[in-house]
Amino acid sequence: MSRSLKEVTQQAVRLHCFLQRTQPLVGYWQLLSTQKYNTQNAGPWRYISCGFPTAGTLSQSEETSPDSLSAPKIKPELLEALRQTAAKNFGKSDIDTSGFEIVAESILKLGFSQVQVKQLLALNPRIAVQPPQKSLPALYMLSLLGLNPSSTLKVLEKCPELFGAKDHQLQSRIDNLQKHGLGEGSLQRVLLQSPQILNLSAKQVNNTVRFLKDKCIFTGQQITEILQTSPNILFEKSEELEYKFQYAYFRMGIKQSEMTKSGLFRVSLEELKQRHIFLERLGFYQTPDKKGQTQIINPKAKDILTTSEDYFLAKVARSSWEEFDIFKKLLSHEEVEKEELESTEWEDEEESEKYSSEEDEGPLQGK
Repeated sequence: MSRSLKEVTQQAVRLHCFLQRTQPLVGYWQLLSTQKYNTQNAGPWRYISCGFPTAGTLSQSEETSPDSLSAPKIKPELLEALRQTAAKNFGKSDIDTSGFEIVAESILKLGFSQVQVKQLLALNPRIAVQPPQKSLPALYMLSLLGLNPSSTLKVLEKCPELFGAKDHQLQSRIDNLQKHGLGEGSLQRVLLQSPQILNLSAKQVNNTVRFLKDKCIFTGQQITEILQTSPNILFEKSEELEYKFQYAYFRMGIKQSEMTKSGLFRVSLEELKQRHIFLERLGFYQTPDKKGQTQIINPKAKDILTTSEDYFLAKVARSSWEEFDIFKKLLSHEEVEKEELESTEWEDEEESEKYSSEEDEGPLQGK
């Protein structure tokens, strides 16, 4: 059995055991007391199965052995840490720890160690005083996606706002991302890189995808590749993306297929222009004519855009860091002067139109 197949098998076994023991997102936790769960009354909760649909196509086993429901042994130090967290952050020291046991068990059953539970508390102290269905949906969804506890912690460290997301929100956003090609494996990698994408609504994601398709004429496969390699594109404004695309397409002569491979959308417009214009003035880059021809062989777009500055200067521009630094300062000064000139010309044009309009009206004729 190949290594990858072994890993898939092991993950399937872990998910099976996880589903057997925790039954995530198919019910809710109910406070045994009728009072509201808060820092004044952290009473015990119990899990009520409702049979709601879960993430993806994962199914639940109808029979669960008593052993599979047994919770990991909770160390007294962990409960004390929960109590201290609640006391420190919410000003309550006389809290019933029975509610903490439910929270701790829910997290431990996902495979987290007791040390990792304390790390989660540091990220989101409300875990200590909120019922699991309010503070733990992100943990369940990330576990169902195949992220291990360490990776889940990294995601939540980068984006602690996910603690406040509801399970149906996360499920809807994940489904939409999968619809656009971020499937098994690629979605996990994207989340480790840019977990903030789970804060984006389906509408926000769909607007960017529609822009890439309609305005930039990328194919569906190219859009999927862009999302997989440059998820930051989902946070950029459409007008900024359009300017960057048009600059690369018309000014540099880069076609869509090369843009996809080059990582164009991973670099800022400023860096794009700096490297391109620097090469152009050195005589190492020419904008192709209408037939796509140049008198020199241009460097590949990926060597211009996504290489380190040391590689770019040594292998592509064949120049020094000092020369490039001076050029960037001069280019910045040029951009400022250009903006000021355009602003002045626009004001002069407006004034001219206003004066012309007054002349057309002519002097008022008295009776």
